[in-house]
Amino acid sequence: MTSRKPPSRPARSGRPGRPRGPRRDRDERRAELLDAAERAIRRVGPHASMDEIAAEAGITKPILYSHFGDKAGLVHGLAGRVAGQLNRAVSDALSSAGEPAEVVSSTIEAFCTFIESEPELYRFLVQSARYEADNAGPRLMSDIGSEIAVTLGSALRQAGADSGAAEPWAFAIVGMVFGGAGWWLERRSMSKADLVGYLSQLLWTGLAGAGLDRLEQRAPGAEAAPPERPRIVAVPDHLAPPGD
Repeated sequence: MTSRKPPSRPARSGRPGRPRGPRRDRDERRAELLDAAERAIRRVGPHASMDEIAAEAGITKPILYSHFGDKAGLVHGLAGRVAGQLNRAVSDALSSAGEPAEVVSSTIEAFCTFIESEPELYRFLVQSARYEADNAGPRLMSDIGSEIAVTLGSALRQAGADSGAAEPWAFAIVGMVFGGAGWWLERRSMSKADLVGYLSQLLWTGLAGAGLDRLEQRAPGAEAAPPERPRIVAVPDHLAPPGD
């Protein structure tokens, strides 16, 4: 009786268990998922759910959770990205050459322009911060507030003023501008230019009173001009004290 050979199996290509393609970098994948989250929020609005965000990314919700843990983790990731975008805009405004009042105005305009261009994303982050344990609002304020505190402290010292209040003032400025811009976003009862003008007027009045109005416009890298010596003015004869 002739024994039959077992059927031959097709040869496997490569090593067992090896992925078919190159492994995706996890940070790169997270960035793509954040891109999808932003698209979903812009399309659906600030109430976008994890299901809608996963659908926009073309994945299941468990895969989305595997990257961020929960919705709070996703919000935290988005807040970090938005804070980076705002920080770049604010840094450009703070480092621009010009009179201090002009720098204040351009910095406030950078805030308002971002909120105007990304209203749904702004609403999503603020709304999520009210209900999630890992607040996105404080993350935004801390990153931007720290940036302003450094610049404000340096300006106060340059003006010969007390810089001890730079950090609390910086965080108060961020809160004021976010609050005012958020109000404007819902009401739209004035132009953005008017809003920036009103907030700048209020803020500059306080900063000027603290001594920043003593700063002079200088080109970047230029040395400060030496203080002007007091001029000696001749006293008219009829006002001079009588001689001995």
